[in-house]
Amino acid sequence: MKLKKLILKNIASIEDAEILFDQAPLDSEPVFLICGDTGSGKTTILDGICLALYNETPRMNKTNREIYTENSAQEEQSKEFAINDCRQLMRRNTAEAWCVLEFIGSNEHEYRAEWYVARAHKRANGNLKPAALVLYINRRATISIF
Repeated sequence: MKLKKLILKNIASIEDAEILFDQAPLDSEPVFLICGDTGSGKTTILDGICLALYNETPRMNKTNREIYTENSAQEEQSKEFAINDCRQLMRRNTAEAWCVLEFIGSNEHEYRAEWYVARAHKRANGNLKPAALVLYINRRATISIF
């Protein structure tokens, strides 16, 4: 697999980012290092890749199976989510988040994997909706999971 592009929107510490792996300076290096200060988004970059491909991240799998209770201002009833639910990676006080990963597979086909999550009515205080995952092969949607 050769990474081409990663787009992140409202994922953990990253509000908006686009990383072009197939352009300088990353395209000319066989190996590169992701480094930065604590909280700068290093793990979030890896989370974005994993979310787009698998709808899960290794970081979230290591958390306890604790429950988080979300109280919605619009509903009398609160909703419970597992702390390790990947939708928890959406930045606080935002209405939607997504990751898009474009890559070339070992079979030389072009792929685009997309992960998307939103809150009801695209309002920051809306209830979390199920995540959507779509895989495109050579620009044709082939697999959609909602």
